[in-house]
Amino acid sequence: MRRIFRPFILAAMASLFAVAAVATAAPEELVLFDLSDQEEVPAGEPFSRWFRNQGWRNPMGDPLYFFIRDGALHMVSKPGPVYKNRYWLALYDREKLKNRIENKVLIGITSENFRIDPEQHPVLGFIMTPVALPPGDADLRDSAKNDAAFYLIVSFDTPRHDYMGLKMPESIGYVWTNQEWDEPVAGDPDYDAFLRYIPIGSGTEKLGRMQTTTRRIRDDFRTAYPERRDLPDIIDLGVMIDTNTLGGTAESVLHRIWFEKAVGH
Repeated sequence: MRRIFRPFILAAMASLFAVAAVATAAPEELVLFDLSDQEEVPAGEPFSRWFRNQGWRNPMGDPLYFFIRDGALHMVSKPGPVYKNRYWLALYDREKLKNRIENKVLIGITSENFRIDPEQHPVLGFIMTPVALPPGDADLRDSAKNDAAFYLIVSFDTPRHDYMGLKMPESIGYVWTNQEWDEPVAGDPDYDAFLRYIPIGSGTEKLGRMQTTTRRIRDDFRTAYPERRDLPDIIDLGVMIDTNTLGGTAESVLHRIWFEKAVGH
């Protein structure tokens, strides 16, 4: 993300609140996102109208190219009219740049009062499909190349970090990366104090193939933030797609997100 966009991702992460899409679940599961019964919704105005009717909010960007098909949310990031005018808007209309850019979109999937104790619900599961990646040299560890086809951002009730006038909780971003990483956790130097990435997959070999991921939140939080001794509650989840830095296109599909309850709770 170039510097003109940096305040926007921070503001969006600080306000990742939306109505959850809750489906009927087994007693041991808390399902946060499931559109398996949803009919097809085309991109453009039909999706915008559907999106508004759900009561969802997108703290950053315009899901102009998003659509629903086969009971899943297809997230598409590609340059549009706002991106093409980004330099002019950076000077004269930053709100439009933040709220309407088409290739950097963040959606909240939890409610304002959402709170999960990771001791009681220790496993986070989600199903996604990578479809198309940003340009080949995209790399979330490099501020000049930090685009990705999929993020699931999990935020914790930690002390807030001051950054450009914003109060940021510590978060983990589960990401599909262009290249395989050697390290289990990495970050962009600009945000590393409060946003650290854990790769869930990489490359083009598995494009178009559904991927099921389950993670133990306690282990991931302690790996991502070894300086923390406590295990704070989870207060937010959001999904994101981003190609604004390199200007390319990307697509991923979100099928389902859930938490699994601990045995005995």
